[in-house]
Amino acid sequence: MSDDHSDDRPIAPSTLYKYVVADRIDVLRNANIRFTPPLNTNDIFEVRQTFEMLAGPKMQDLFAVQAEMLDMEETILSAVKDTPLAGMSPDALMKLFKSATGTDLEATLQTTLSTMLNDTIFPAMNSPQAIDRLLTKLGRDLICLSLTERFDSSPMWAHAHNSTGFVIAFNTENSFFRRGDLGERQGLQKIKYFNGKITEVMDDPYAALMSKQKDWAYEREWRLYLTAAQASKTVTVGEEAIHLVDFPSQAVQRVVLGLRASEELESSLKSILADSYSHAQLTRVSADFASASLIETPVA
Repeated sequence: MSDDHSDDRPIAPSTLYKYVVADRIDVLRNANIRFTPPLNTNDIFEVRQTFEMLAGPKMQDLFAVQAEMLDMEETILSAVKDTPLAGMSPDALMKLFKSATGTDLEATLQTTLSTMLNDTIFPAMNSPQAIDRLLTKLGRDLICLSLTERFDSSPMWAHAHNSTGFVIAFNTENSFFRRGDLGERQGLQKIKYFNGKITEVMDDPYAALMSKQKDWAYEREWRLYLTAAQASKTVTVGEEAIHLVDFPSQAVQRVVLGLRASEELESSLKSILADSYSHAQLTRVSADFASASLIETPVA
């Protein structure tokens, strides 16, 4: 397996950015933003099979360890609770089984479980149909907000209607980007970029389930995933469901105007920031042709 794959979860930068077209100024006006199912993103191969096996050797070893840790006495009691043998102790049941069959009941159960896993469950999990169903379900049931590490990426500005839009700079330390009952863990996931496939999901779960092909590496993408049920509001446009999620105003650190953003957009953003995001600065990018880079300066 390539050294590019790692089980370590990267820590998100303190600021991540969302490129927005000028027409979507309502994102800031209403303080809610669209989360998109992976199946509906701009990458037609977003939901693709990135692994050869769902249940490869690593997952099979994990199942084997868990099977060895099963409470066999509880399993035996549960199996006979509605039979005439209910009420007998596990020890008595095992002795009865051994006297009748000449074999050890606990060992037989372990062998049966192992055989069922190896002959039935693992092959079913690794079938192309099962893998396709899993990926399709994840692609439909999850929704995500895509962010990027840079506000000064020319290719990304091209997506924002040829630099006529704006960028929202989000503070990733805000509770909006934290998950768990106490917000104890980072909710953001870094997208990995690679072509081909890894052997099994357990080799690198992030590469297997949160990745794109290398053609998209310029995006430097991070994602916040939710389930569709967690959307603040869902509206239907034609046959498409649009999932909108409210975000706190304090999550917005600043707003960056594009190189070709209109004076009208600048004026509207000034008004919205003054009303609802007084802590957030408005800036604009300009082109430095000597260094072929974009320079950010405050808007007066």
